[in-house]
Amino acid sequence: MTKTLDTDKQAEAIKRRMREIRTELPYDVDNARHQVQQLTDWRYYVRRFPVLTLATTAAVAYALVPRRKDASSPGTHHVAAARHHRASPSDSPPVPKKSILGGLAGAVGAIAMRQATRFAASQLESAFLGRSSGGNRK
Repeated sequence: MTKTLDTDKQAEAIKRRMREIRTELPYDVDNARHQVQQLTDWRYYVRRFPVLTLATTAAVAYALVPRRKDASSPGTHHVAAARHHRASPSDSPPVPKKSILGGLAGAVGAIAMRQATRFAASQLESAFLGRSSGGNRK
């Protein structure tokens, strides 16, 4: 097999480019890590898109607030009627009793959801950062 000047130049060019890639790779990984952290931070979106964030927040809050139980539209006649009408204890709906067991179940459920959210976030973070850093995989 004979070597020519062109193949030697091509080999040197490939080696030079590989050296450049090896020196740039840590900086590229750090840059990617920074971008992932920035994109997962909610404050980034508030700074970058304040009007859209405010509109989205208002829409979500509107959707989460329960509707009034009264079917008629709210107006001033309700206020006047409420002033003249005194509600007796029998008019109000019965309040369900809260049990200690129900309160404990709610607290345990909230803690479990918080821990599950933290676990999922840490798994996603390690997945994103593990792939971007390259690690010692072959």
